[in-house]
Amino acid sequence: MNVQVNVFDVNNADQLKAHVSKRIEKLKHVYDEILSADVVIRKNKAVDPSPKTVEMKIHVSGQDLFARKESEKAEEAIDVAFEALNRQLIKFKELKK
Repeated sequence: MNVQVNVFDVNNADQLKAHVSKRIEKLKHVYDEILSADVVIRKNKAVDPSPKTVEMKIHVSGQDLFARKESEKAEEAIDVAFEALNRQLIKFKELKK
């Protein structure tokens, strides 16, 4: 599976990329036919502290699932977006049966 992570205007980009990769791996346990994932992490404003936005899109056979979440900490936004995608994947998997 191809995972593309882009981080803009946020410190500790390597840590965030590792956190995203770990979360995406957990999604593979829910549904093993994930083709790829695209993640964008960015700061909303040029002034600190500003909310961080995480946009996660995963591509599965025949459909794209998307979550966009915002939080003061990028890690929290990643976790909330992951939970949203986890729920979407569970529903997608049930509908596919």
